[in-house]
Amino acid sequence: MIKAVFFDLDGVIADTLHYHYLAWDKMFQELGGSVSEHSVLLHEGRASREILPTFLAEAGVTLPAAEHEAFIDRKREYYRSIVRVTYFPHVFEVIATLRDRGFRTALVTASSKMNMETALGEEQRALFDFLITGDEVPRAKPHPDPYLAPMFHMNLSPDDCLVVENAPLGIESAKNAGMICAAVETTLGREYLGLADHVIHEIRELLDLPSLQTSV
Repeated sequence: MIKAVFFDLDGVIADTLHYHYLAWDKMFQELGGSVSEHSVLLHEGRASREILPTFLAEAGVTLPAAEHEAFIDRKREYYRSIVRVTYFPHVFEVIATLRDRGFRTALVTASSKMNMETALGEEQRALFDFLITGDEVPRAKPHPDPYLAPMFHMNLSPDDCLVVENAPLGIESAKNAGMICAAVETTLGREYLGLADHVIHEIRELLDLPSLQTSV
């Protein structure tokens, strides 16, 4: 029986991934290259320090390893300067309903703590029993570590947890943690979400899943 639901942030709750793409692309244009939005969406969930070499190769540019952290910091700062945070329809209503049904909730994001706090105010963060950001996980998605963290914190087992994701690496992370995963078609079509146990078109369909009707 499911006892807790773990939510990704960008692409599941906050409609912000286009701004992440714009920030990455601006940074690479300064180096004389570019990166595609599709590539950013496919790699969403991976830590920036791990994504950067892949994006450098795609952009056809080089950057000394000693400059990677500063490059990422500048990307994040630019992202926060341009982002206009909006949310997918009904997402907070769905989270509140799940809590009313007795489920515990967690936010699991690869975003930095500062970016997460830019996206969610205190009232919205209060909807979660546990929050973890990319700053706090040594191994990012697709490793299981991000989703194991709230599981251990809540003294649960993998069978107790359902993950809500939107991207292949996040789905892989959930499955590597031994958890059920529901993928929502917010940023990628279902052809990219095949590893998920459930594929839903929009977030309200979560409430129709038999395993989320009531918590034990």
